[in-house]
Amino acid sequence: MAEDKKLSGFAIGLLTFGPWVLYGFASAANHWSVATGGGLILCLVFMAVRSRRGVAIRLMDWTTLTFFVICSVLMISLRSTAFPVYNVVVIWLCFAVAAWSSVVIGHPFTAAYARESAPPEFWDHPVFIRLNLVMTLVWCGLMTVNVGFAVTGVIIGGSFGKLVPGFALPTALLIAGFVFNSRFPARYLARAGLTLGGGATPAVPG
Repeated sequence: MAEDKKLSGFAIGLLTFGPWVLYGFASAANHWSVATGGGLILCLVFMAVRSRRGVAIRLMDWTTLTFFVICSVLMISLRSTAFPVYNVVVIWLCFAVAAWSSVVIGHPFTAAYARESAPPEFWDHPVFIRLNLVMTLVWCGLMTVNVGFAVTGVIIGGSFGKLVPGFALPTALLIAGFVFNSRFPARYLARAGLTLGGGATPAVPG
């Protein structure tokens, strides 16, 4: 049973990042219809699987779907020539707007990930609420900085603009965000004098 859950979780993980993997390879090869349309299909499959398993669809899942709907319309229906130039800006802008919006409405998006491992009785605890507000604000900042990197990449242009500020720097910052996710919650809880069985590490977007 545990092995089945492990394999199931691995499959869900693949589905989570599948649209972005396809998008990255297909767009790099300049196959924009495949990148956008294929990504949209994989995104819908992922959300259907989560829904069928009775798992809540999170804000960042909806954000991913929104992005692929937008880019599919632009590239498949309208055949936009501007989108390939600004696509990285659009990606990070979508996620930054979603992240900041979750703070504004009082529902930090990382809480949805944390609830998947935290016991329900802890969800309304002030420490849990503060922890997720801090984590969400960190991701808000990360995504906003990546919008700046993406814009810089467009301004610079050429291979350097695409590879360094357009890809390498945002990717490095994203990895730093995952490292932050893996370490910060336990330290924050320890400072608050709390322990949480099973961990309460909020994951990120994807």
